[in-house]
Amino acid sequence: MKGKYDFLVFDMDNTITESCTQITDDMANTLNNLKEELVFITGTHSTEIKRMISSKLNRSHHILANIGTHHLFINKTIEKEIYKETLKEDEKKEIITALKKLKNTYNLKPLTYEKDQIQDRGSQITLSILGRTAPKEKKTSYDANKEKRKKFVKFLKKTIKKKTYEFGIGGTTSIDITRKGNNKGVALEKFIKKFDISKKKLIFFGDQLSPGGNDYPVIKTGIKCIKVKNPNETLEILKKLL
Repeated sequence: MKGKYDFLVFDMDNTITESCTQITDDMANTLNNLKEELVFITGTHSTEIKRMISSKLNRSHHILANIGTHHLFINKTIEKEIYKETLKEDEKKEIITALKKLKNTYNLKPLTYEKDQIQDRGSQITLSILGRTAPKEKKTSYDANKEKRKKFVKFLKKTIKKKTYEFGIGGTTSIDITRKGNNKGVALEKFIKKFDISKKKLIFFGDQLSPGGNDYPVIKTGIKCIKVKNPNETLEILKKLL
């Protein structure tokens, strides 16, 4: 028997796991034992989500990668692609050109390497300011209040004159850029419609639910949201559902 909710929906980085890190054994065991269906929605690429989450789950789950623009259903070793959107090459070029201008203006150098800082994820371009695989402690302390990235988003919006893109602040040092209308709220509305689910049967967990955060659009859908500070807090809540 399922409980009050049929679907538990999770952001990934800093919600159920640390950035670039596989979920802990304790988190995996808890997720595996929950009766509700599981959905993971994040700005991260599907390959990384499968490494960080799917590899440690022995149950079915949905992946909504790249801010929900790439939907996969995974049941143990079986994988089914529901849909996948992509940016056009000229859109990618426009975004990357603006990001390089931002980098030069603010002297944003990665601690790792170039491709680890600006990542082409197909339907999304992500700027990981210090590099996605930079040391955790450096990333955590870089922009905890998101003020730096809010300034960078304003710069990007002025640089790209056309209002055709969404800018989301995610993780610890990331800015996710997708085509206008692509955000976690829109993706979950699409998910709800496809599977004919009542919004009352979903609950969302995220750490970036304040304005400007890439979880914030979920609030506007009417889905119940729980703001968490870190994976440990999420784990405590989930254990109460068992």
